[in-house]
Amino acid sequence: MSRNEWQEQDLLLVAQDTPLANLAQNLGYDVKSWLDSATTSLPETLRITRSRDDREWTETLLRELGGEPLSWGKEACAWQMPFARGQAPDKRSKYVLSLLHDSGRITRQEAASMLPVVVLDPQPGQLILDLCAAPGSKATQIAEAIAPSGVVVANEPISGRVNMLVSNRGRLSTTNMLINQQDGRHIGRIPPPGYDGIVADVPCTGSATTRKNRNVWWKWSPKESRTLFRLQVEISQRGASLLRPGGKLVYSTCSLDPCENEAVVAQLLRKLPYLELIDIDESRLPGLKLRQGLADWDALDENAQTIARGDEVARTTFLQPAHMSPAARLHWQSSFDEEIDESEELRIQNELSKCRRLIHHDNDTGGFFVALFRHRPEATPEGIAKSFIRNRKPSLHSGWEPLVLDHPQTTRHTIYAADAETINEAKTRYGLTAEDLSWWSRGKRLNIAPKMVEERIFNQKCPNKRGNLWPEGTFHPLKLIHVGLPAFTKKRDAWRSRQEAVPALQALITESKQSIAPDTLRRMLRGWAPLVEDYNAEFEPLEFEGPLLLSCQLSSGENLISAWAGARLTLMLDEKARDILRLKLGMPFQADDEEE
Repeated sequence: MSRNEWQEQDLLLVAQDTPLANLAQNLGYDVKSWLDSATTSLPETLRITRSRDDREWTETLLRELGGEPLSWGKEACAWQMPFARGQAPDKRSKYVLSLLHDSGRITRQEAASMLPVVVLDPQPGQLILDLCAAPGSKATQIAEAIAPSGVVVANEPISGRVNMLVSNRGRLSTTNMLINQQDGRHIGRIPPPGYDGIVADVPCTGSATTRKNRNVWWKWSPKESRTLFRLQVEISQRGASLLRPGGKLVYSTCSLDPCENEAVVAQLLRKLPYLELIDIDESRLPGLKLRQGLADWDALDENAQTIARGDEVARTTFLQPAHMSPAARLHWQSSFDEEIDESEELRIQNELSKCRRLIHHDNDTGGFFVALFRHRPEATPEGIAKSFIRNRKPSLHSGWEPLVLDHPQTTRHTIYAADAETINEAKTRYGLTAEDLSWWSRGKRLNIAPKMVEERIFNQKCPNKRGNLWPEGTFHPLKLIHVGLPAFTKKRDAWRSRQEAVPALQALITESKQSIAPDTLRRMLRGWAPLVEDYNAEFEPLEFEGPLLLSCQLSSGENLISAWAGARLTLMLDEKARDILRLKLGMPFQADDEEE
């Protein structure tokens, strides 16, 4: 049946006769309840940016729209609105949500998508890797959790999707994100001991995303899941090799199929004996119903119907042993050219209940799968990630010493540590006294990031796979294209603060800002751009020309606003940033005009 034919019929009627519905039946779901939920739109859910000074103001707006925090969201950051995704009741409500998202005060994110980071529970000061980071919802969720001193390396191999990461980093004014572009199966190392935590939210068929992606109903088949199995294992395996002893890795998908979930977990346990599957603490997820992982599952044909375990022909045409449950592998082991350790398979089978499944109709969410691993410290007494341990160790008497290699050749993406003079220029102009920042230069932009970037990555030697050392003073073998947040841009020989960085800098800036009254701001938002001499005659005189920040105290707190003092004093804001200020001042804004 073609896509058009699907779209012309009632989705619920069509969906019940699909391989996906057969899969749900096979998994033991109440298919009617599941279909009733899986064919409807998701509720509008979002994450509040906890670092913003005006968070209380944002929460007030959301409550006025009927929003409430989700019971399991850490620090009341996860919210649900009383309407379906993208279906706010009127233009004004839609526009307010759009303003809050575009200005970085909220992130519109499916509730199920927040689960992997909540399960990992990253802590301030940790170094975390997001292996498949675009579009950036989870990476920014991690960045908030580990701020201000922790760092997330957000990796994405596809150029077009990297742009989404960059956009979300700027929208949220995130200083503690490094954006890397490499295939997750071959991502470069960082210096020892390795990452403290890793999120492997791997590419999947999306078979649990039916509520936002209706194409899944006609597209999904068991074959598609089996096609992705190897990629999912290899990405996760590479991530695990970069995890320090004691560190944790969360594996997750938005898929229903055990072949992408429990089968991958089982294969990782077989291949990586230094990993252990650990229990997910559900007491940290109050009000959220999760189901245990599956210890056993059926092999399915292309219509997602069960293949009898005695069906030799169907089994051998497209199934591999690794796709099967431990029990099925043992049942069929005589037919495969592979030795199977019965005690090991039984052990793995008993472990799989530690995984968790989020089902559509249990919580009015999308579907999701999560598993939490730990690198057992006793398995690696060297105290470093497995990637740093050479398979063949040199003899104590060989005289072998690691070579310190030359710095790699620079490219257009090469990022440099900013020189002291440049840093001092920016710090002096804006009165920045913070010493817990690192500064990075790329072209005419000056970026800021936590000190950890400098101390734990850039200024440390990093072993290559042969045991030789890349020198300090480089991020290689990572392929970073962005470090931290672009905070300043040089224009007319002066460092101008970038509006996207103002929320991150606000508590640090003591100079180059001019206090203005709310009434003055109202006049400027109505279009008043006074000549500087007129402004100086009426208000507190401006001390210099060029870029500056206007400081206006409103009920929501201090607002810093980018401006330029030349012949006239003008606001350097786009229309949505102006509308945020209009909303705070109780002025009419774009959506009000549209309503009229």
